[in-house]
Amino acid sequence: MSEETTETQVVYWPRVKEILDGIMARWIERWGRQPLPGIHAYYWDTPQALQESVLSGLRAIEPGLPARQTNLVKSLARSVGTSGKMPLRGPFLSTEEVDEVVAWIDGGMPEGP
Repeated sequence: MSEETTETQVVYWPRVKEILDGIMARWIERWGRQPLPGIHAYYWDTPQALQESVLSGLRAIEPGLPARQTNLVKSLARSVGTSGKMPLRGPFLSTEEVDEVVAWIDGGMPEGP
């Protein structure tokens, strides 16, 4: 009988920033305009800025919460409160991209190797 091994995916800030910047670039391409500040924009320059950000009046990442329970992941995967899935009206992240953001948060939000 072989023993199953589970490999934990390690994701660093540059990949998370690439995912979030990429979805915003696709949003701008789809809608042909810049996002409205605080409504559509999912831009953060540093992991600290993301950790301290507020989405629709709710903190994006609450310390100690598993990633899938954070408002950031909820908003990317489905919706938060009365706000729909983000970025508003899509395009949206793939399941794999959301999983990478989850791995980053659950891995302690490392900046880099």
